[in-house]
Amino acid sequence: MLRFALPALGIYLANPIMSNIDNSFVGHFGGTTALAALSPGGVLADNLLYLFNSVLSAATTGLVARAWPKGAANAREELIRTFSFALACGVPLSLFYWFCSNWVLGLMGVPQNLQAMAASYARIRGLVSWASLGQGVCLSAILATRDAVTPLRVVVVAALLNVLGDFLLCCWPLRTGVSGAAAATAISTMCGFAFMMRSLQRKQILPTFRRGALRDAGPVLEYAGPMLVINMTRIAGFTAMAFAAAATGTRALAAYQVILGIFVLFAFIGAPLSQTAQSMLPPLIESSNTSGARKVAKNVLTIGTIVSRLASVLCYAALMLGAGTFTADPAVLAEIHGAAFMVCLATGTLLISSSVDGALLAAKDFGFIVTQQVSVVTLQLLVLRTVLHLKLGLPGIWMTLAVRVLLFVPIALTWLGMGYGPLGRVLFPKKGTRPA
Repeated sequence: MLRFALPALGIYLANPIMSNIDNSFVGHFGGTTALAALSPGGVLADNLLYLFNSVLSAATTGLVARAWPKGAANAREELIRTFSFALACGVPLSLFYWFCSNWVLGLMGVPQNLQAMAASYARIRGLVSWASLGQGVCLSAILATRDAVTPLRVVVVAALLNVLGDFLLCCWPLRTGVSGAAAATAISTMCGFAFMMRSLQRKQILPTFRRGALRDAGPVLEYAGPMLVINMTRIAGFTAMAFAAAATGTRALAAYQVILGIFVLFAFIGAPLSQTAQSMLPPLIESSNTSGARKVAKNVLTIGTIVSRLASVLCYAALMLGAGTFTADPAVLAEIHGAAFMVCLATGTLLISSSVDGALLAAKDFGFIVTQQVSVVTLQLLVLRTVLHLKLGLPGIWMTLAVRVLLFVPIALTWLGMGYGPLGRVLFPKKGTRPA
């Protein structure tokens, strides 16, 4: 399992590392205002792409993982479904970003002094949405074949191109601020997409675009509906946190952007464990292999618990000792240090949640996940409203995320332990079935 999870860790850490490098270049060479503009620009650019990518990645992983043991031809056929669907969604999404970013940021209430820079960032990043979605599908397909080394190599090369682009466009010879950071990310995304396609060709599962992608997307839509609800609720929680930070002023928003970059870096450590569960559990669940499913679930949860403790400590240390890498503004640094403990708590709980979440997604237990996510995010929004009313600042804002995750994990483990849901029935077959 570790042979798969460790390279996968490198893959998932690449994007948050690049985001932090963007923050560092923009913060040092663009100033506090430019750094603050990255927050709403990133909310618009990243959240929509995350919404689509998470749906397509889960669908691709599940479909290809089930088809791969039957042969490359079957895996390629399933990959064509998700790949065609990704491009069919990606092109209109690129147009939306180009023409509507400024309008959406206005609806979000972004301050006028930040809006132009934020819109520029979102437009440039969004222009390659089609490549971003295609790259995500290709990455998930390769991981579904239980090969984490090949995509790791691709991601590392793309990341190095991103760093080079940041230097050339934000530091020397050009200083184009947030626009340069966005352009560097866009160029590396297109290169990564091309490299992923080449890797799929070598595996003999290179997909082609199929007309009528939406009509042929039945298996994809099986994932899409529930995953859209699940991820829209999660995005709503993070978006509300960004709005709450913006309501406390430009310096707090700049601090939130730095915190978010560091938080995501450590939170993504849990993604390989989720991906491992999604890649390894589906065949075991379909064959009702109780011993195999228990072994995988136990290993994922055990590793997740250990990693969560280590990552939360490292996250706290990074916030307290490394925040100066992103900004020299003492007021911004004070905001970051004040929120460090709550961010540490949220990080640790979220990593355990990723392991549980991956197992539930592998079982396609969407009904339970949807119900619980809607419930806990609704509670988070209510608590966040109280935090704003009491003016608890960034520590209170991050506390709401910890509360949300701390509720989800024990409820989910209880659900599985009682033998409910597809995975629960396999893990504990003698404890009854899921109630109608």
